[in-house]
Amino acid sequence: MKLFFMALILICASAPVFAQTDDNPFLLKRGDNEWGFWAGFSPKATTIFEGLHEDEAEDRKFFIAALRYGRTLAANNSLALQYTLDVVPVAVATGVIVSRTTSPTGVDTFRRETAYGAGFTPLGLQLDFANGRKVHPYVHLNGGFLYFNKDVPIEDSGRFAFVGEAGGGVRIFTSERRAVNIGVRFHHISNGDTSGSNRGLNQFVIYAGFSVFK
Repeated sequence: MKLFFMALILICASAPVFAQTDDNPFLLKRGDNEWGFWAGFSPKATTIFEGLHEDEAEDRKFFIAALRYGRTLAANNSLALQYTLDVVPVAVATGVIVSRTTSPTGVDTFRRETAYGAGFTPLGLQLDFANGRKVHPYVHLNGGFLYFNKDVPIEDSGRFAFVGEAGGGVRIFTSERRAVNIGVRFHHISNGDTSGSNRGLNQFVIYAGFSVFK
C-alpha cells in the first residue's frame, strides 16, 4: 500500500505537464468518464511472493467481477492518466482452508470450502500509452478491500481482507467511445495483521471487460 501512495504522489506531481492538442475518435481527454465492467479468473495460487505455504496453496481458484468507474485526470497525444474505482459485487475463492488436522508425523490434512465475498477498490490509477490510437497498452495500480463469508485464505485469517493489485493490458477501441479491455493483474489479499495469521493469498488474474466513455 505504501508503494501505491508513492506512485500516486509521483504521477499526480507530473500531471500538470500533460497537454492535449489533438481531437481524434480514440483520444482520451481530461474529464472523460469511463463506465464499464470486467471479470477475471485465476486457475491457481502462487507462492513466489511468500504468503501461503506450498501445501496451503494447492487446489485454489479465484473468480472476481467488478463494475468500473474511471475519470481521466490528465491527457496528451500519447499518455492518459485515469483515476479508477471498482465496485466488486462478486468474489469467489475456492479451496479455502476452514480447518486442519496434524498427524503425529507432522503432515497437515486440510478441510477446504468455497468462500464468497464482495468489496470496494476506491484507490486506483491507470496510465494509458499510445493515447489516440485504436489500441492503448496500459498499466495500473489498485487498492481496496474484500469481505468474505468465511476466513480467507486460511482458518484464522479473518473475513476482512485488504486488496492490492498491479497489472497491465490493452484497451482496444471497438468504436469511437467503446472499448474492450484485456489484461493480467497480480491480485494480493491479506488481513494486514488485523487478526490471526497474516497469510497472503497471491494470484495472477486474467481478466477482460468492456467500457463506455462519456
